[in-house]
Amino acid sequence: MKRLIPILVLFLMFIVLPLGSYLYLSKGVDYRLAALEMVKPKGELIDFNYYVDGVPRSSRSLDNKTALIHINENSQNSRYLDMIYDQFKQSPNLELLQIVSDSLVSSEEGFSKVYSPSSKAIMNAYEGKDILLIDTALQVRSYYALNDSTINELVRDIAVILPLKKKSSIKMTDR
Repeated sequence: MKRLIPILVLFLMFIVLPLGSYLYLSKGVDYRLAALEMVKPKGELIDFNYYVDGVPRSSRSLDNKTALIHINENSQNSRYLDMIYDQFKQSPNLELLQIVSDSLVSSEEGFSKVYSPSSKAIMNAYEGKDILLIDTALQVRSYYALNDSTINELVRDIAVILPLKKKSSIKMTDR
C-alpha cells in the first residue's frame, strides 16, 4: 500500500494533469479558430474623408488600428453603443467612430462623432448595416445590425480581432 500512493501521485502529476491541460487548452484554440473563421475579410473599407474637431482626416488614418464604425446615424439604438463603449473604452487599440452628416456635431462621451461629407455614400455602400468591424489592415471583417441577437456576436468578434497589448520583456541591466 505504501508503494501504491507514490505511484498514484506520479501518475496524476505526469499523465492526468498534462492530459487535462492539453484538452482544456485545445478547446480554447478550437473556439478561437472557429471565431476567426466567422470574421474572414469581406473586402476593403471604402476610402472616405471625415473631420474630427475641424481637422480633416482620411479613412486611411485608421491603418494599424482596429476600428468599430457606426454608420447608420438614423438608428435609435444608442444603448447598444453605450454598452460597447463601456466594454472597450480602456482598449488603446480600438477606435470607436460614429459617422454623422451634420457638421455641427457635439462631442459626447462614447463613440467619437465625426462629420463626413460623404456620409450618405457610406450609408448607401453598407445599406442595412449599423456597425462595421475593421481590422488593422483596413479590411471589413463583419457587419452588424444593432439588436439583441447580434450584440453578443459583435463583442465576441471584437475580442477576437483586437490585437493584444504587447507586454514588455524582462531585460538585464549592466551593473
